[in-house]
Amino acid sequence: MPVTVSAAVAVVVATVQAVTFATKDGWTIAASYRPASKGNATVVLAHGVGSAGVEWARFSEALAAKGVGTLALDLRGHAGSRLGPKGSTDHAGFDAWGAWPAAAEDLRAAAVWLKSKGVPDGRIAFGGASIGANLASVVAVERKTAPFLLLLSPSGNYRGVLLKTRKGLKTFAAASPADGYAFVGVKELESRKAAAVLYAPGGHGVQMFDDPATFERIVAWTKAAAAPR
Repeated sequence: MPVTVSAAVAVVVATVQAVTFATKDGWTIAASYRPASKGNATVVLAHGVGSAGVEWARFSEALAAKGVGTLALDLRGHAGSRLGPKGSTDHAGFDAWGAWPAAAEDLRAAAVWLKSKGVPDGRIAFGGASIGANLASVVAVERKTAPFLLLLSPSGNYRGVLLKTRKGLKTFAAASPADGYAFVGVKELESRKAAAVLYAPGGHGVQMFDDPATFERIVAWTKAAAAPR
């Protein structure tokens, strides 16, 4: 009998990989990696204060099903990334030390690691939630090849990490009206036409994903932004 081959093309979902890499200033960063399918971008994802890369698991799984890669970091001083230049170190002292801006090195190191795995510079994007959004903005703006930037609950200044923008950088920003500081930040981006924006019903950072429509819209925007060029 003839074999019938379906016209539908199945997407092979990437298996999550636990990886580590070093920053220039002596931290060992742990991350969860889901490689992209050919041509799609990979998004470096940064979480909020006191959280971990696992907060992005549902989002990363949804993107993997669409062929988009992710590298979800445990930022320095959190979860699996507590080994720093002075040994085991928790983020609890970062405010007193003014250490938060230096966490942008974690995202820079992530980009170097991805490039070592064959991901081209122009296929490395950045996203973050809360302070992670501001950190993502810093690195995406300085890397002229970054294809896009995803900001969940950004603000003008989180613990010394300033929100950055760059003309021509495709950017999406989301916040909820009840999240006053982030809401003002996204409104400011909208007023300058610096980002496409979404106002979620509630939540801060990845908590906004609790609303199904918000989750689906952000996944859809990211998938479109990450598509092969």
